Amino acid sequence: MVALLAMGLAIAINFRPLYYLDISRLNLVEKSGFNAVVIKENYNILIDYCCPFFTGPLEFTIRASQSGLSHFAEVKQIFNIIYLAGAISLLFVVISFIIKAKLGELKYLRNCAIITVILPAVVGIFALIDFNTLFLLFHKITFSNDDWLFDPVTDPVINILPEEFFMQCALIIVGTMLIGVITVLIIYFVSKKNRRVERLLPQKQNYYY
Repeated sequence: MVALLAMGLAIAINFRPLYYLDISRLNLVEKSGFNAVVIKENYNILIDYCCPFFTGPLEFTIRASQSGLSHFAEVKQIFNIIYLAGAISLLFVVISFIIKAKLGELKYLRNCAIITVILPAVVGIFALIDFNTLFLLFHKITFSNDDWLFDPVTDPVINILPEEFFMQCALIIVGTMLIGVITVLIIYFVSKKNRRVERLLPQKQNYYY
């Protein structure tokens, strides 16, 4: 679950064409007062900053308050933790899969899929029903301060990061996790079927003369 969560986050955050389409689809030029070039430039600055391998400061080309920059620094730390946890989890997934495959154990794949599907299913349902409440609840739980409450006057970047875009990112994460679950289940059922076929096949016998 952690590995798929990190993978979904990486895809959602770095799938920049989605945001580029949103610039016109969500009327961000009209809502923010910035032209498309400035919007895209500052979005790319933010995404580059959130990359775990980026070590420089966050420097928008538009106005930004200290509290706003502090919030994005916290976001970057959270992303780094998720990426690290995801990488470690993925390593354990690969090792576990190799060991279990050699032992011929398959049931764990089904159990992992069932457990993993719970999170994206719950989040996906809430996101479709009332994403605004889910979005606010997530911020209140995740952050210990109110820096995430942006003032458009001091932090106009909030005008180019609409709630609809975050909902799209959430759905990408949910979709990635569900695809991972389906893949695991396919591996489980195919492997189980192959084992059943192997048991039904006559065993090769050796004859000595």
